[in-house]
Amino acid sequence: MHPVSNYVISISREFGSGGRLIGKRLAAQLGIPCYDRTIIQKTSEKSGLSPDFIARAEERARSRFHLSIAPVGVGVPAPIGMGVPALAHQGVPVSHQAFFAQAEVIRELADEGPCVIVGRCSDYVLGERPECLKVFVHADMASRVERCVDEYHIPSDDMERRIVQMDKGRANYYNYYTGHIWGDMRRYDLTLNSGMIGVEGAVELIVTLVKARSAQDAQ
Repeated sequence: MHPVSNYVISISREFGSGGRLIGKRLAAQLGIPCYDRTIIQKTSEKSGLSPDFIARAEERARSRFHLSIAPVGVGVPAPIGMGVPALAHQGVPVSHQAFFAQAEVIRELADEGPCVIVGRCSDYVLGERPECLKVFVHADMASRVERCVDEYHIPSDDMERRIVQMDKGRANYYNYYTGHIWGDMRRYDLTLNSGMIGVEGAVELIVTLVKARSAQDAQ
């Protein structure tokens, strides 16, 4: 299937909801690239920071409690068009440089043409673009536990607690770097329950929405 529009589809997801798999299958069906963890390597190449450092910076952000700290997304302008060396000269912490470099990579990927981007705060980074379709995938806890055990081969012992921790980490990271609330349905064009409709059902639903948006723009 050829791309039906120039939309960039951003997929945010709860841990264990199958969001990454949905993104990959969606991209395959639309005939467009899917970017997820590969963005770390591209960010490394752009910024000069090592992939390990970028991954560690993300992990630190996920483990913090930022309730008393002003989030990066508030009071710190997004450095569109500014390179990492310029940020360094302005005294921006290296961990923030990593986030800003990643944001620039996401914008560049979107500029290249239609694609699916999984996670990485891409809904925030691309949120002002009319061609960005923002999706949030969630599921009931039982479905997520089952998926983690069956597909990710993670032991079932204490799985529910681990899922809650992973979601909390994603929320910390998103809330800190964007100044918005992770999972707030009003920030997305579509929220769907993969536990109810399954991976293939989710893919078909998103494809339908992409086609509808494309047809609307063609009028």
